Amino acid sequence: MKNKETLEEFVTYLKNKPSTYGYDAILAYDRFRANRLLLQEYIDRFDNNSYFEPLSFTTTITPGAQWEAVVDHTLDVPRLSFENSSIAHSRADLTMRITAGKQLTLTRSIGAKVKKLIRVKEADSLDGPALHVRISLDASPGSVSQAGTVSLDLQKAEHFYLSFADTDEENLIGGQRYKVIFDSWEPAKRIFVLTEMPMKDSDFLQPEKFWVRTHAAPLAKVRASDQYGEGEVLLFVTMKGSNNSDAGIPADDENMHYLLPDAATPYTMNLLLGNKFLIKRLVSFGFERLERVIEPFKATYTGGEGETFVTGIQATAGLLSIPVEGDTDVLEIIEFPQGLLLNFSSSSDEDDFTNFKVKASDETLDFEWFGLAKAPATFKVRSGSQQTRSGMVSYRWEYKASYAFHLETAGDNVGQLTLKLRAKPSLRSKMWPDQALAANAGHPFALELFINFGEQALAEHLEKTIETIVGVATEIDAFRLNGLLFRSGKESAQPSVVRFPGDLTLPGYLAPARTEFEIEPNETLVEAGGKRTFETTLGAGASVTWSVANLPGDEGEDCGSFTSNEYTAPAASAVLRSGKKVIVTATRGTSYSKALVSITSRSIAVAPMVMQAAAGGKFKLSAATLDGEKVTFTLPSDAKGSLQEDPQPDPSVQQSMLYVAPVGGLQQGTRKSDEWRRLRATAAWRIEDDLAEVLAIDTVNVSRESGNGQEQIPVLLPLRNETNWFTHHVEGNGIRLKFWGSGKGNDYEVPAEDTTWYLVLGNGTFEDGLYTPIANDGQPLSRYAVVAAIEDNRTFWLWTYAILPIPFLTPELLVEKLTAQDEDAALPGGSDNEK
Repeated sequence: MKNKETLEEFVTYLKNKPSTYGYDAILAYDRFRANRLLLQEYIDRFDNNSYFEPLSFTTTITPGAQWEAVVDHTLDVPRLSFENSSIAHSRADLTMRITAGKQLTLTRSIGAKVKKLIRVKEADSLDGPALHVRISLDASPGSVSQAGTVSLDLQKAEHFYLSFADTDEENLIGGQRYKVIFDSWEPAKRIFVLTEMPMKDSDFLQPEKFWVRTHAAPLAKVRASDQYGEGEVLLFVTMKGSNNSDAGIPADDENMHYLLPDAATPYTMNLLLGNKFLIKRLVSFGFERLERVIEPFKATYTGGEGETFVTGIQATAGLLSIPVEGDTDVLEIIEFPQGLLLNFSSSSDEDDFTNFKVKASDETLDFEWFGLAKAPATFKVRSGSQQTRSGMVSYRWEYKASYAFHLETAGDNVGQLTLKLRAKPSLRSKMWPDQALAANAGHPFALELFINFGEQALAEHLEKTIETIVGVATEIDAFRLNGLLFRSGKESAQPSVVRFPGDLTLPGYLAPARTEFEIEPNETLVEAGGKRTFETTLGAGASVTWSVANLPGDEGEDCGSFTSNEYTAPAASAVLRSGKKVIVTATRGTSYSKALVSITSRSIAVAPMVMQAAAGGKFKLSAATLDGEKVTFTLPSDAKGSLQEDPQPDPSVQQSMLYVAPVGGLQQGTRKSDEWRRLRATAAWRIEDDLAEVLAIDTVNVSRESGNGQEQIPVLLPLRNETNWFTHHVEGNGIRLKFWGSGKGNDYEVPAEDTTWYLVLGNGTFEDGLYTPIANDGQPLSRYAVVAAIEDNRTFWLWTYAILPIPFLTPELLVEKLTAQDEDAALPGGSDNEK
């Protein structure tokens, strides 16, 4: 098949053989529209509880050598999407954004006495990492619980990727650490209810299990085709009580028929109900609705084996007793004491006439019901003789009716299926009395009136019985199956037509009111008091109405306002909490789309905040702006390192760059040079000259292209091997650094008179090794400091440095992370210290 089929071509294909591959139902959704609706429903239910509890843990990247310490990472709940179209390799992707938290990179070089902090990152809505979770859809089926909930269990996910480090290997290790955490949680914490579809035993459709796959459109791989990249999301469904032992999903795209036929407005959803399941369930449920059953209905089926349709139903048992009594102007009493007995199959060898069958052909269900029976009867004439006449009546009937499925596509009952008569039923019935009943009727027309009454009652009940059976079609509620994937359930469907060439097909449109267009962007950030212009996929000329609202629970707070399509966020003074979000809605007629907007206090963010770069290494830098404006990364002309485009950028990161450290970063040895000794002996020498011999800083400037806003990333470049080290101790609200060296086999604390302290970066107060987060220049306090110390020695450079992220972290937490014992064996991926 080279192109999508028209509906008539698709129906012709369905006539050939069953097309549900042994399943009771298949649902098909345009993948693009399905993802759009899933995101819209995610926004619908987002509130201030749509987050995991903050998590803190340490992940071992290289045993004994490198760790990533995460502090209070706050993830929002997963977004579900389908990112590929391949039955053989179907997968679902979950994305959880880290909207708050801190991250420290710790190392310990060979022979080092202590761990060292070499990188600091902050996560927020503007520039936080993301946790990507991939679920292989062929790993296990979905299921519907007794309570009718469809859930997602993170324990079943297999591929975790946390975009928080420099390499794919490190990101996979970080992701694995999250998997370990999720696996350890109680089900109530790790299982998320995607949808709810309460069920009753009386429901026509009772899904039990379902398998999700993605499937490419016929020309999805042809770049020149308008189908390039298109595909469908498929749900293969089994119902409670069904035998689906022969069910099987095709192994590849080529063996799976594409289920979304083309149209003037291309169909974006379809629902197939399997022929065998539908006919058997329709008849069995129909007969369960009948009253006064004397003998239960049983039947045999024609066809349905292998790749054949069920084409007929033949009753083998079944008996109803229809109560009939009444009167007329002439007859005071008309009564059938045992009712009219209606057989569905012959009750004796002599009766070769009674027969009930249903034929399925040419998109119709044809009912035929022939019968022959006897029943006792009584009547009494109103005047004259008071004698009651009793006896037996014999009766026979021939009833034929042809029905076709009808679908309501508008009005209050949109989506409802019914079986409607194609023409007036054919009915022939006759009743006749035995001799005892016919004799001495007592009135010239009494017998005739009695027979007419009985024949009319027989005809009415024949018709009523068939209407009861076919009336079950209204209970099919087919579009309710959308609730397996979408919270809006049956409301997510706009049905178009129903056809019944074998399997029942219901092509239509997936939530056109929610998927017709999309706000661009659909998740974004706006600075407090700032403005943001929104557009839609309808184009600039489309007329839409814009509005904004708080999340549930935030009613009454300032949520900002719109002028045309320009949104103005509430002022910073009106934002009562960090991480505030609002929902923007664009409406056009009955269609609407939503966007989730975070209000933040900054317009540009960079990561890391500060870092050390090892010689020759490549390190990821990232940046994000509120409005998505591009940034430029630059280094001064005298920088020692260089910048390089990131060949593997994370799609969840707005913009990234690689910092490439110089290969010859470290000078040979720690011996002081003759040039330094000569400088040291002159009046030109300054104390800063010593620091420049051991530590350099490349400052990466990150600027918005418009020039409105910039940030800097200091990159620390040690120029000499570090010989000494610090130990960190909490003192008051600051950190006391003790400066240690090693000589003649013993460690010693360097005396104060032999120590020169340096505040390299930051404006806190640093005196004699005590750093206190109090600004020393009247300016706002920096969030971190870089300090260094050099031991006085005329021959060697004896020194070290430290990054002190205070007040970004509390002194207590910093000391805890630096002094934590390695517990690599506690859990795969890191130390077991998560909250």
